[in-house]
Amino acid sequence: SIIYFFDVMDVDDVDKRTLTAISLERIFREMFLAALAGELAREELIDRLITEYSMIIVASGYRANYEHIERVCTDIVDNTLKDIDKPYMTSPERSIIIAETETNNAANYDGYAEAKANGLTEKVWHTREDNKVRQSHLVLDGVAIGIDDLFEVGEALMRFPCDLELAYDFPDQTCNCRCTMSYQ
Repeated sequence: SIIYFFDVMDVDDVDKRTLTAISLERIFREMFLAALAGELAREELIDRLITEYSMIIVASGYRANYEHIERVCTDIVDNTLKDIDKPYMTSPERSIIIAETETNNAANYDGYAEAKANGLTEKVWHTREDNKVRQSHLVLDGVAIGIDDLFEVGEALMRFPCDLELAYDFPDQTCNCRCTMSYQ
């Protein structure tokens, strides 16, 4: 459940992340229902999703990465329409996973952009250190590198946990990621 996903993370903005994810989950679920009903054409679904997603991120106080938002919304709609007959593609479970992952991406992107803007020079990867952490993330726990350097996460390169801009094609490294970053 979204309510508990962020509670286990060592972050200062648990409530902000939770509310953002709940709002995103709602618009993803609404898009799934509109796709199932055949109410809107593909372009209309994409445009509506981009607009609503962007508004939620901005209203939450996170920096909006519009290039990423456009890419992910287009892919969500296209993948949903392509496999609309598969129950998982329009399921609450899928909308929750997408919302949690996208929220963590937005929060981590915002923290990274703020750290760079404030002239910080180093970043440190943090995991939850529990049995759900991927091995490829666990080996990074506590690793510090330069702020402009990239973490090697499995086969993916990332600036921060859940970096969907650089690691978009590696969902095995980003979906349900609960890792965080600190800066110094």
